[in-house]
Amino acid sequence: MLDGKLNLLPFDALKDRKDHYVLESHVVTYAPSATVLHLLRHAGSRRIPSVKPSFLGIGDVVYAQPKSIAKAGVTTVVANSVSDFFDIGAVHFPDLPGSRQELTSIAGTISGATQLLLGAEATETQFKSKPLANFQLIHFALHGVANTQFPDRAALVLGNSPDSSDDGLLQVREIRDLPFNADLVGLSACDSGNGQLLGEEGIASLERAFLLAGARSVLASLWNTDDTYTVGLMKRFYEHLMNGLDNGAALRQAKLDLLRKFSDQALPFYWAGFTLVGNGKISLLQ
Repeated sequence: MLDGKLNLLPFDALKDRKDHYVLESHVVTYAPSATVLHLLRHAGSRRIPSVKPSFLGIGDVVYAQPKSIAKAGVTTVVANSVSDFFDIGAVHFPDLPGSRQELTSIAGTISGATQLLLGAEATETQFKSKPLANFQLIHFALHGVANTQFPDRAALVLGNSPDSSDDGLLQVREIRDLPFNADLVGLSACDSGNGQLLGEEGIASLERAFLLAGARSVLASLWNTDDTYTVGLMKRFYEHLMNGLDNGAALRQAKLDLLRKFSDQALPFYWAGFTLVGNGKISLLQ
């Protein structure tokens, strides 16, 4: 039996007979397979427990216009709308002013060393030049492009440097070859959890590329994101991590915080799309 589009359903947004979200009673995380989950849980963190987690954040990208992207089966975000594009040569990527606030807010919660690549420094070249294997937490706040037909062409959209051959598109086929050693990679990017459906194997997406590259867990979004709610959600998520919750429980608690603060205004659209894939039992302070 193929799971199909069930892979795109955030189960914590379902309600029981008493009209309560699953979120209110359960921690919900995901894994491509039981085998992958077993391997991730037994891989162990390569961070020395006495050393505080280090953080790398990338966002507030200065987008050049237009930017060429893969032509077939593309899903992207243009002016906060989600569309399916076929046979296109360029897409307009609007700036994301809230991404700077998101990253600086997160950095203020981290107990260890932090580095931020913001504005003109948020380029593919600058990111690749960092000692990526040294960071336990890596967080992107930028545009994402999913490709349901050719998943290797899905990309995170960074800036490009005029003196570099990098095009600013950090694609799945590039991500898999990068030396990640992160306990958590956060993808605060539209459609970063979306991609080609593989039945029982889940989704061929950007988040899976980071797992293959060495990340133990990945936080990603199944759909378009809202700046205002996302800034608050991500800040609370990292605060709970720094307060000792494991990553799965921290995401659940951050979502509950939004529900308690905004009540009926906090529709599932604003929080349910963020899912945690991989090992959901990682405590950064262990």
